[in-house]
Amino acid sequence: MATNYDDIADEYLQTKVNPIKKYSEEFTFFQALGDVRQQSVLDLACGDGYYTRAVRRQGAAPVMGIDLSPEMIRQAEAAEAAEPLGISYQVGDVAQMGAVGAFDVVTAVYLLQYAATESELQGMVNAIYANLKPGGRVVMVTGQPDLTEAHLAAQRHYEVIIEPQGPLADGVSIDTTIFVPEGAVKFTNHHWTKAAYARVFRQAGFHSVVWYPMQISAEGLALYPPEYWQPYQQYPAIAVVAGRR
Repeated sequence: MATNYDDIADEYLQTKVNPIKKYSEEFTFFQALGDVRQQSVLDLACGDGYYTRAVRRQGAAPVMGIDLSPEMIRQAEAAEAAEPLGISYQVGDVAQMGAVGAFDVVTAVYLLQYAATESELQGMVNAIYANLKPGGRVVMVTGQPDLTEAHLAAQRHYEVIIEPQGPLADGVSIDTTIFVPEGAVKFTNHHWTKAAYARVFRQAGFHSVVWYPMQISAEGLALYPPEYWQPYQQYPAIAVVAGRR
């Protein structure tokens, strides 16, 4: 995992105000997640706990968050101290952690594209499977598996620059820059196709994998004119995918 989020933790928080994240990513993710009341949830790559807290507020319990970055976990624990929700956090590398429990749901927002090799991707998906109860679900946000040059061009409308470091094949490094109020946040991840995801999910033992079309909330459609959303609606750079053990 090339990006050290300890170094960019404060700046990364500013990306939460991007309209794409607020009105499409979150909306589509929670549409796919559905009702989690009284369900146990493990949030992988939880970062500062943004989604972890949101899932807990929707009635999930117990809820645990795991992230590779100690600084991100520090911020998540600070938020928990300021507003106790009963969430537990720990530092951990998903690709190597194995089982930490048996959960009804695993969530993972921007985890899988940090796998640099298919072996590492398989390790992450195996870990997800190992932490699910039989019949349990995983719901994730990841990079667009059908990424094209048109997708790259469309994101510039939203102050996001995506630069593949080679042909758009499995595992290619992608440098992303998101412009925020105080400058820019830069990080590196990797591109994976639907075929690669299908292989690793099948190998892990998942029974089904479903890709959800990106949607925009009614609030987002009301706040911004149709021409604002048009490039994104045609060429979204992110995707929501769910699987069932």
